[in-house]
Amino acid sequence: MGMMRVGYRTCAVALAAVILTSTAGCHGDANWEPLTEQKIYVSDKFFDVAVLDPKRAMIVGYGGKIIETTDGGFSWKQVSSGTDQSLYSIDFTDDGQTGFIVGEAGLIMKTSDGGATWQKLDVNVWLDTECNDPEERRFREIDDPCQFAYLFAVSVIDENNIAFIGDKSIYGRSRDGGKTWEIETLKFEQPGVAEDMLLAFEDPVLYDVEYLDVNNGYIVGEFGKIYHTTDGGESWEQQQESLMDETIFDVLDLPTLFDVEFNGPDNGIAVGLDGRIAVTTDGGKDWNFVPNNVDDFIDPFYAGTIKDDGTLWAVGASGQVVIAESGGDFGRGNLGSAVNSWMRRVRFIDNQNGWIIGGFGLVMSTDDGGKTWYRRIG
Repeated sequence: MGMMRVGYRTCAVALAAVILTSTAGCHGDANWEPLTEQKIYVSDKFFDVAVLDPKRAMIVGYGGKIIETTDGGFSWKQVSSGTDQSLYSIDFTDDGQTGFIVGEAGLIMKTSDGGATWQKLDVNVWLDTECNDPEERRFREIDDPCQFAYLFAVSVIDENNIAFIGDKSIYGRSRDGGKTWEIETLKFEQPGVAEDMLLAFEDPVLYDVEYLDVNNGYIVGEFGKIYHTTDGGESWEQQQESLMDETIFDVLDLPTLFDVEFNGPDNGIAVGLDGRIAVTTDGGKDWNFVPNNVDDFIDPFYAGTIKDDGTLWAVGASGQVVIAESGGDFGRGNLGSAVNSWMRRVRFIDNQNGWIIGGFGLVMSTDDGGKTWYRRIG
């Protein structure tokens, strides 16, 4: 690969998986656990949160850490993961019983008891799919050993259907609850791209996957890639072409997208580098960048979401948070106090109850739709 390609990937992977920034503020009305019972520390880096009901949430992060609350964040317990590998993404079935976690070096874990216990699945997700061949692994053992792919997101559609994505366009799908997996490297033609640039587009890092049902799913990643399937991942079409507006002069200028979320078949949000936010109201046939309307918000947004009432949220690096009421424009969000840490995920389970998690032990919750946020700190 050329130097430009290596530099771009190094930057994007570092932003999503090895994020390091400064400390976070705290909410003055927060309720504190006794010091001997605290489970959240300033050294924690949290990457995802599954909101299972208005009071129950499970958070995963660096070093294999899993913590759970069942009372809205007043108290926490640590759940054994059995690993010290970083956990990047967690998702559950609607009933909260079957869940999956993916993470560092091809890690895939499953729970069938609501997250009380987790088992590592015996699945080899190689960065280079040629390494599925034992002979290839032996041949490369000394000079170019095979490595497992980092997996950045998992979507649990139901107890049988699960999908994950990761580095170098790795995509995996199970249709039997994780017993077997179809794993491939997604490949796409790049019309209109000069031949000497094709290598840069060969295997973009994929950062998020979301299935709306068994058939309809979305993937986003490097170079502003937005992929859509209507047949359960058997085939994919690219949707990012509509992002080429007057602010984008070349396909290489499309910013990496880190998160994609929908609140139904039509309305979606994708967020990424340079403080960029893209929205669709027609199921991705047409995506458009919209201004975040805060001049100094030029750092990445790592996560976005759409509440049931149509309110859009985006959070990211350096405490960036913006909000748009349904049909309105984005503007600076207010979390009640300054947050200087990166925020990796924002999730609401309904119009009132939501969570934000991120670096330096950042855990915040709201029970009034985001008007008031409480810092849960150790």
